[in-house]
Amino acid sequence: MWPSISIPFGDQTAQVYTYSLMVGLGLCHLLIGVDAAGRRSGLPREEMGRYLYCLAIASTGGWLVSMLITRLLYPGDESWGAIAAMPGLIAGLLLLALCAKLFRVRLITYLELTIPFICYMHAWGRLGCFLGGCCHGAPTDLFLGIQFPPESQACQVHGDIPVHPTQLYEMCLLIGLGVATQIRTTQSHRITFYLIGYGLGRFCIEFLRGDDRGTLAIIPGVSPSQHMAMLFVIAGAAWWVQHNRIIKQQCSKV
Repeated sequence: MWPSISIPFGDQTAQVYTYSLMVGLGLCHLLIGVDAAGRRSGLPREEMGRYLYCLAIASTGGWLVSMLITRLLYPGDESWGAIAAMPGLIAGLLLLALCAKLFRVRLITYLELTIPFICYMHAWGRLGCFLGGCCHGAPTDLFLGIQFPPESQACQVHGDIPVHPTQLYEMCLLIGLGVATQIRTTQSHRITFYLIGYGLGRFCIEFLRGDDRGTLAIIPGVSPSQHMAMLFVIAGAAWWVQHNRIIKQQCSKV
């Protein structure tokens, strides 16, 4: 756990929060990675530039929406620094679709290119969660358990015992999804693979979480994040069905 970095400036000391730093690095990875992938694919430079603007707007808007929704899911948390990531992902994708229409960008083509880097960006954020000590897991006797320092949220909730490093579990899931969608998955199946893979993985990891999961009284015993994870899986399945339908229609016309 390393929540902040102290940087001396003369007689003053500035605090750089590692969570914010990791989120910033993740956003840089997203924009630079998508730009490089677009260049390799030979996509039009002008349209690629417009898409990067759309991506930056969607990322900023998703972050703001996520902070607002976090206040509703976690009414006892007064800190405006903490956010729930999944509402931001959903809002960001919706904003990206809106911006792509306004800027006249071929959304599907560029979104398929972007999927691996969305995974990497999110993985940077989960590393920030681990360094900040939030989003911790439940107590465990397994060798994977990590003992957080006394001032951490994990110790305040569970005492001086090891807990699941669920932040690192999800980070590994996201890196695996990023590599798989970038190297092992055809571009036309990236969206489906990401939505279903992340939805299922996040749903399972939620059972190991030991922090406050918020409230959303729709399905008893299921956390708000698990509700949203189910939406990811449903959206992925619907996308796969629609994609196959389009392919069949195209084949029938040949």
